[in-house]
Amino acid sequence: MSFSDTELMAANVNPTTGLATDYLNLFNEAIMLFEMGLDMPDMAEELMEWHRRGYVEHFEQSGFEQKDVVIAAYNQAPVAARQAFDQACTDALDVFESAIAILLSSNVEDPVARQDLEARLNDMKARVVEMDAHIHGKATRIENSLQNAVDALF
Repeated sequence: MSFSDTELMAANVNPTTGLATDYLNLFNEAIMLFEMGLDMPDMAEELMEWHRRGYVEHFEQSGFEQKDVVIAAYNQAPVAARQAFDQACTDALDVFESAIAILLSSNVEDPVARQDLEARLNDMKARVVEMDAHIHGKATRIENSLQNAVDALF
């Protein structure tokens, strides 16, 4: 099944990469709850409901109207782009799961724990930026910028 660029864009799919930004909602919701949990520990309990879901699984379980278009576009996406994106997603899911577990078992009033949690939150946000870059076909540019920054440190 092939879709026009107009059909893909209507489903929030980047026609070049075949990937949709709506997957990032899974992560953005967790970030919002994580931030709230840092200031209101009771809100962190909302994160107990958060579960890792792969890209296709996320759309299959969603009420997203054009999920069939999104899943088909993903399956037809360029292999290299999809593999790099999948790896970024797996890494992000691992980071999110770990950060959430630590938040749920931490005392956010403890300055050392809070500093660690804030660092984890920043890592979570960076992972979303990375996935977004893959979705928009800009991942290589970001990877090169990160490498340049690392090289500049040495």
